[in-house]
Amino acid sequence: MTLLKRKRVLAAKVEATPGTAETLTAAEAAFNCYDIMIQTETELESREGQGSFGMRASVPGGYKGRITFKHDASWDGTATEPSWADTFLPACGWVKSGQVFTPRTEAPGSNVKTLTIGVYIDGVLKLLRGCVGTFKLSCPSGKAAFLEFDFMGIWQSPTDTAILTPTYPAAQPLRFASSTTTWNSVALEVENLTLDSGNTMILRESSGTAAGFSAGLITNRTITITGNPEAKTVATQDRYGKLLDLSEHALTWSLDGPTNSVITINAPKAQIQSISEADRENMVVDEITWQANRDGSNIDQECSITFTAAT
Repeated sequence: MTLLKRKRVLAAKVEATPGTAETLTAAEAAFNCYDIMIQTETELESREGQGSFGMRASVPGGYKGRITFKHDASWDGTATEPSWADTFLPACGWVKSGQVFTPRTEAPGSNVKTLTIGVYIDGVLKLLRGCVGTFKLSCPSGKAAFLEFDFMGIWQSPTDTAILTPTYPAAQPLRFASSTTTWNSVALEVENLTLDSGNTMILRESSGTAAGFSAGLITNRTITITGNPEAKTVATQDRYGKLLDLSEHALTWSLDGPTNSVITINAPKAQIQSISEADRENMVVDEITWQANRDGSNIDQECSITFTAAT
């Protein structure tokens, strides 16, 4: 039987116990994911054979895999956050309080989560458990914003399983337009802004499991934001000077939703890490990377994603 790449559905569910696989149904596949790819990253140990150049059968190491996919930054503007945020962000270490997601320095448990993620590919199910991840939020000017997720987890042997038929969400993707985009209260005219959660991920080794791993774990993060705002005079904004004087300023932008709802991204202590001159259709722009630093003594407040519902 020939398998078609486009006939694939991703399902994901928060695990009650990190590393213990959950049962997936159509209810856990109500996403609009695309560019989905799942790969095994299990390494095999080579074994030389004596007496010749030949090799003996290799031995598999820990069973691990990776899933990458994209999802539109969609939302219906209600007081209920979208399923992609409630499911994927906590497994990337971003935890919700009210309608605000912020990163946490915690192992999976009551706040940070792990996921069971399955990809149903035209009759075959490939699945990872104990998944943790990282993400990038890309906001191209005038176009739909989208997220790129990268999860690692414990590889399960594929099975022949019928593809799920979920009820897909109707919420439309939000455009990066009519946005209040500023750094140090100066408006930025950008072609694109990208937030990178910058997580470092590992799988916890365990000799007590057949897979050799127990679950995923986020061990570090460095949040960065990249953009290409139009260049300004020194009097308007001395960006090269701020590169050298350790300046930290609030960097904020927004995605307008239905009615007067809005998703706001805020890094209160964004510091320029690199800046270079670039060209955009013969207009001078600055290619900038900001690092989202800790907000003083406020731990885990480098950045936030706030969903403000329509009123």
